[in-house]
Amino acid sequence: MTINEYRLTFDNPERWFADEVMKGYHTSRIANVRQNKDYLARIHKVLNRENSQYKGKELVTRKTILQYAKTVLNFHSTYLLGKQVSLSGDEAIVKQFNDIYKKGLYSTTDFEILDRVNKFGDAFEYTYIDNGKIKSKVFDSAESYPVYTDNGEYVAFIEHWTDAYSAISYYNVYYPDRVDKWSNEGGYEKLVESKVNLSGLPIHYHNFNDSDYNFGESMLADIVPILDELEDIISKMGDAIYINSLNPLPVAIGQRVDSSIPADATGYVLNMDTGSFDYATATMDYNTIKLYLDNVKQFLNDIASMPSVISGNSNVSNVSEVTLSMLFHMANIKAMETEKWLNKGMQERFTQFKALLNRLNINVDGNIDIEYNLSIPIAMNEVINNLKALREMNAISIDTVMEKSEYIRDTAIEKNRIASESNRVEQDNKQV
Repeated sequence: MTINEYRLTFDNPERWFADEVMKGYHTSRIANVRQNKDYLARIHKVLNRENSQYKGKELVTRKTILQYAKTVLNFHSTYLLGKQVSLSGDEAIVKQFNDIYKKGLYSTTDFEILDRVNKFGDAFEYTYIDNGKIKSKVFDSAESYPVYTDNGEYVAFIEHWTDAYSAISYYNVYYPDRVDKWSNEGGYEKLVESKVNLSGLPIHYHNFNDSDYNFGESMLADIVPILDELEDIISKMGDAIYINSLNPLPVAIGQRVDSSIPADATGYVLNMDTGSFDYATATMDYNTIKLYLDNVKQFLNDIASMPSVISGNSNVSNVSEVTLSMLFHMANIKAMETEKWLNKGMQERFTQFKALLNRLNINVDGNIDIEYNLSIPIAMNEVINNLKALREMNAISIDTVMEKSEYIRDTAIEKNRIASESNRVEQDNKQV
């Protein structure tokens, strides 16, 4: 089904986009995005704890917020894309694409895409030409409405938002061949501008989701319930320590004495016929509480695919590369899964790059692959020795050695520098 056929399913085919953004699955998804934004802005469930009464006055209960979710999200984003990706393949196209990456700041764009998918489940990228340079725009996930048919065909994209002050709604409708800009200023939707679309529909990046194959799922859906539990128990424990241990309630049993003793008194004795005096305190079982908290923290690390060493739960020193790989095993599995869906979007981007380069009268062709440089602590001596051994065995090319090296960012530039150095050496030898 084409977008023109899809539009005919609406009562008003010309302004179909206004009805599209109001569909149930769109409003539900956008509501989840806004909820995740609120959570990252420190609006947590623990803030709903009710205050109580203590010693005749209002006790403001603790509402401890743990922004551990940001730590988890930042870890996975920087672990895979903290370092710029390396492009490999045919030399001519790699050189051209590296130039686009450098001028368009695509290392930041890549990170931004992964960060938004981890936070919201989906990210959308639109490539375009700006003054002869190829650049990309990453849309706000809360304003993005990809249009899928009942068969799962991606036929259009709508960027929609409403101005908070004027209450005017705006719609940027992306078709495969054009981009129409609409607004309802004046009380009804009217076309403001229409431009040619050179690159096609925005690229839809999303992770794997068992409940909906067309959309992704935020990592927050898995870790927020555990963090809510941690925040709740920490807040209650803080109240319990303050009320029951640090601020106990005096209890006197026996005859009531109405007289008073001066505040600065020393050496006074209070005699009562019968009775006793004590403090009502609660003894907390330290081992039970520690066991509970340690297990909840471990559950969080397991579900978030975080090495316990990152959160300071274990001590590591003098470890080999094999040991580090074992510590980061779950993080590596998560990174490999992320690479699968990220590569799909990247290949769509590269196809659009070629189309835009053709518009600039630059013809490029060939295959290109992506190498991810994980931000894992590594023993560089071991890596270099292994690469050296493989090279001496003629089991690996010099290009692959360069691509695997942490010290080399651009293989093509490094090869040119080596060639230039060799030429200078030859000229010097000839002069001698």
